[in-house]
Amino acid sequence: MNTKKLLLGMLLCILLLSNEAFATGALFVRPLNSTQTYELINIKTFDATATIQDQIATTHIDQVFFNNTNNVVEATFIFPLPETAIITELIYWFNGKKYVASLRERQAAQQAYNEKIRQRIDPALLQEMGNNIFKLNIAPINAKSDVRFEITYSELLPYDFGRTEYRFFLNTTSLSPIPLERVSLKVNATTSTSFVNFESPSHGNTAESQVSQISANTYSVTYGDEDFVPTKDYLIRFETSRSDITMNAITYVPSPSDSMGTDKFFAFWVTPPDNSNNVSLPKNICFTADISSSMEGKPLENLKKSMHTFLDGLRSDDRFNIIPFSTNVIKFSNDLVPANEENIAAARKFVDKLSAAGLSNLDDALKASLKMTYDSTAAKILVFITDGFPSWGEMNEGLILTNTKGFNTRSVRIFPFGVGDTVNKKFMMSLGEQNGGYATFVKATDSIGVIINDYFKRISKPVLTNLELDYAGLSTYDVYHQELQDLFWGSQVLQFGRYTNSGIFPVKLTGKNMNENFTLEQNVNFGTEPGGNKAVARLWAKRKIDFLLGEITKYGEKKELVDAIIDLSIRYGVLSPYTALYADPDETTDVENETIIDKNNKLSRNYPNPFSVTTRIAFDVPENIADQIVAVKIYDIFGRVVKVIFEGNISAGRHEFAWDGRDENGSLLPNGVYVYRLESAQGTLSNRLVIER
Repeated sequence: MNTKKLLLGMLLCILLLSNEAFATGALFVRPLNSTQTYELINIKTFDATATIQDQIATTHIDQVFFNNTNNVVEATFIFPLPETAIITELIYWFNGKKYVASLRERQAAQQAYNEKIRQRIDPALLQEMGNNIFKLNIAPINAKSDVRFEITYSELLPYDFGRTEYRFFLNTTSLSPIPLERVSLKVNATTSTSFVNFESPSHGNTAESQVSQISANTYSVTYGDEDFVPTKDYLIRFETSRSDITMNAITYVPSPSDSMGTDKFFAFWVTPPDNSNNVSLPKNICFTADISSSMEGKPLENLKKSMHTFLDGLRSDDRFNIIPFSTNVIKFSNDLVPANEENIAAARKFVDKLSAAGLSNLDDALKASLKMTYDSTAAKILVFITDGFPSWGEMNEGLILTNTKGFNTRSVRIFPFGVGDTVNKKFMMSLGEQNGGYATFVKATDSIGVIINDYFKRISKPVLTNLELDYAGLSTYDVYHQELQDLFWGSQVLQFGRYTNSGIFPVKLTGKNMNENFTLEQNVNFGTEPGGNKAVARLWAKRKIDFLLGEITKYGEKKELVDAIIDLSIRYGVLSPYTALYADPDETTDVENETIIDKNNKLSRNYPNPFSVTTRIAFDVPENIADQIVAVKIYDIFGRVVKVIFEGNISAGRHEFAWDGRDENGSLLPNGVYVYRLESAQGTLSNRLVIER
């Protein structure tokens, strides 16, 4: 186990609780500005609503905790979210007032939070800790008082063998010291086709859980309980009607009040039929597995089971090899061998003798596996099982990815398989995406044999290969990912992108079906009127951010890459590793009227926003503070003043200023997100604007 993996595994050990690490899904407190041991406080209520449109879900959680101590405390809430979830909003309530958090550059947000704590004002700060685990800090919280906050997140629901699943992490509340007074979940689900099946395999239909069909394409779910101690997550599973390869699009067209620009967003799915009549292609498959010291014990036992499952699934026309690795690489055979009884029996003996020792040499393992002689007429597959943390040989993850592309001269599709609770997911996902496959993650407690069996059933039956999408006259750009994966039985391929024009276009999908040319054309409507599913834009932004994070993995934290991530994060309201959601009680967002107000001033939204040439900023000054000095300033995302629009005494009434997007030197500022602030002796108000030329 290397240092980087150890550090990631210690993310939840940042603070100590009676010598035990923080656990996810609970709220810990200690007296403000003290070094005392943290303790758990009670979760009172936990209410959630969710909307599901095809495979995009948006969930809103409203939670109330109770500070049952006799101290003024700082609270830390650590919680996980589903694999593809992105947090889009944080709301914090204090003394009956609602504070809507804004996205800021992470260090600036942390600094602001620390300053407010020193003033004993009540800020809230939400940050990502890694692997979709999040930390929310709130302080100070009065003794014997409630803490309420709301979190909204969107996610792309996983699809597997015709089934789509929505998992609500209800079990994360299980660490509350006492039962919850109330828990509830309401879900509204729709599909563009019709539902074949819709159920909750975790809770079913009971007095507290009810799944109801509203129409052929609409279901609702209502769940509620009191004096509640959770033991499992709430799971919804559904299937939609599909008899052939289908193509579907969901779009979002920004409104003038958005900070997302004028161009539009789409998510585009290609899904095979649920039942595949395709015969399995012969496989040339290399099973490459990490047997370093970190795999000692149960992980190695599970790994051996998965290898035997792999051998069980081989057919007589397959060729295979098994390549375990740690500090060095060992091989069952020097090349792929036929899957006959003799070779399979010898491979089983080879597997049974394996033991865990040494470090993790990922680079040499991939190189050795890709040097095998793969037959061009077979399905060329490399299954790569590891936690994804290199600790020997080449340890730069970016170089390992680059080297692998160079080694992979035979277009072998790499399917990374992350096993365990601490996995380098970003690296594993990049490895799969860059080599025609996709990553799968399995917890240490999961039945790896069953998962491996389903996995091999899928990848041995590619429905379509060498895929390309032609959007006809639709003007698309910023499409992720440009290179489509092969379409396997039980899986689907997906693209997110932007488009400038709109209408109904004959989208064409081309590829190979069992080495024969394949073409599918379907008219698809790409919307033009403002509206649609806003999560599409944010999920697109998350794809672009992930791409840029991959570039950072390769080339390091170059300023232009970090700045681009911060800009995307703030503009599209998507939390990233370089940003944080910060709620400041000095500012109250009036969401309905899109203004920011305090007891003395009102700062309106600039218009237009985004803008390319000129935007106008307006605010109102009441009589009681007339003739005082105020300033209107523009800040970049790092908190630096780039332009002072006005500074001086000002009269009561409404005032409006125009700004042309230039800095103090008269130079045009680059495209991106900026903050304009109204500063006076009574406080500071701010809002964001976007330059987009």
